[in-house]
Amino acid sequence: MNVNTLDDAASFDGVGDLMCVWAKCDAWLFNPGHTIQSMIPGLRKQAERFIRMLLDHHSAKEELGAALTLFDVLMSKAISPLPFFLSVEEVMDQASLAAIVRLVLKCSTMSLTMGPSISEVERVVGLGKLQKTGVIAAREVEIFTSLAGRVAAPSLPTPKLWLDSVLRRLEFLITPHKEQVAEFEQAMRGAEAATDLLTRSVGMSPFLPPRALALGGCVLGFITMGALSQEQARPEEVTSSLWDSVLVLWQGDHAKQGNPSTLGVDLDFLAAACRCSPSDLQVWAFRAAQGFHDSIQQGLRRSVTAI
Repeated sequence: MNVNTLDDAASFDGVGDLMCVWAKCDAWLFNPGHTIQSMIPGLRKQAERFIRMLLDHHSAKEELGAALTLFDVLMSKAISPLPFFLSVEEVMDQASLAAIVRLVLKCSTMSLTMGPSISEVERVVGLGKLQKTGVIAAREVEIFTSLAGRVAAPSLPTPKLWLDSVLRRLEFLITPHKEQVAEFEQAMRGAEAATDLLTRSVGMSPFLPPRALALGGCVLGFITMGALSQEQARPEEVTSSLWDSVLVLWQGDHAKQGNPSTLGVDLDFLAAACRCSPSDLQVWAFRAAQGFHDSIQQGLRRSVTAI
């Protein structure tokens, strides 16, 4: 075994150990398994628009995933039966959303020195009064304190960070043939696109925390690109008809044209890269697909109601 191979193996194990730590962070922040009431349809979309607007002023759209992850933590705690210092209405108010953006930007690895300051942007978008009276700053401190400082990576890993780590480990496990390299890269791009879409449209909750959303998105992206059999990814307790109905929006061109991928990623290999069981991946993929299906249906119903 050469030095490079040893380095790769050490990196593989190191990333795996880090993912175990992240899983504990997920559990502490989202309390998976807790029964919570559903978020009112459309609330998250409203919050996303406001957060995106603030980030656009900073040319920091890359931080949208981090901001939405923090928002989802706060909303999950607000609608939980457990006591929390913020109500749903308070999580949704402009002070909280501005505080979320502040925290994300302060923890960001991006260089923001060339652009407008946080206070300048807040004044431009009409938050001057909340800023001057110290409401945003107070909310920022309250959020940071209530979450014990776990407001950004690495203690609050985003779905993108989870996925990047999984794909690094998967590259170590899978050595595609020369003619399969392009397919493998395409499958990874599909996983990235699926996870990004789920982060923006479905969001995270105790039912689908960041880890579950990212790994479910990875499975769905691989299915879309034809790199993973959709039947292999179906949970045992889910009927074929139900599985097909929630996957209808994840059918790639390969399925329509009858051109299967030659890559053939095995679910067990993917589970090893994810540091979870194959059944976990199946459940998370189903929850992610069902969540996306439901979000599309809710959007259609709101559109019909608005006409």
